[in-house]
Amino acid sequence: MPRSPVSRRTPAAQVRSSLLAAARQILENEGPSGLTVRAVAAAAGVAPMGVYNHFDGKDGLLTAAVNDGFAEFAQAIAAADNDPTDRLLASGRAYRAFALANPTLYSLMFGGQCAPDIAVASAAFTALVEIVQYGQVGGIIRDDDPGSIAMQVWSCVHGATSLELASPTPPGATMDENYENVINLIARGLAP
Repeated sequence: MPRSPVSRRTPAAQVRSSLLAAARQILENEGPSGLTVRAVAAAAGVAPMGVYNHFDGKDGLLTAAVNDGFAEFAQAIAAADNDPTDRLLASGRAYRAFALANPTLYSLMFGGQCAPDIAVASAAFTALVEIVQYGQVGGIIRDDDPGSIAMQVWSCVHGATSLELASPTPPGATMDENYENVINLIARGLAP
């Protein structure tokens, strides 16, 4: 009995993953203008139709990249240190580290050009709310609405990070030192 030919098709999940990885690489290297169906398909080693089959085109691919960015971002800022102060500061540092490592994706995540999945995007905010709640239980953060406090913290770290990414560094300033000062200012401002 003859054997059936062995399938050489790449599994769909692997194609999808390869396309997303290629899209993120192109976004960071060339910006959103470099993200074309052909460029992504070529970088992923698949036919351009693969982008349409898996993402319904360029816009769907961009939204999927932003959704993946938010999922990765949520994991990054969900610090797990036992000490509540260390947890708060580690989360703030992770926020900046993610943005600096992925500046174009970070800009797309918060720039309004894409409509990310609300549940995925909200998970990052929920991670910060949980850090605030942990700090409240640990006695380092005032007893107030944790969602409101988390929004204030987010506003501060987002502002500092966005300024760093978008603006030239003033003479004599170091952004590492400035950011550390910002997150320490936040921690002092949240104290009971």
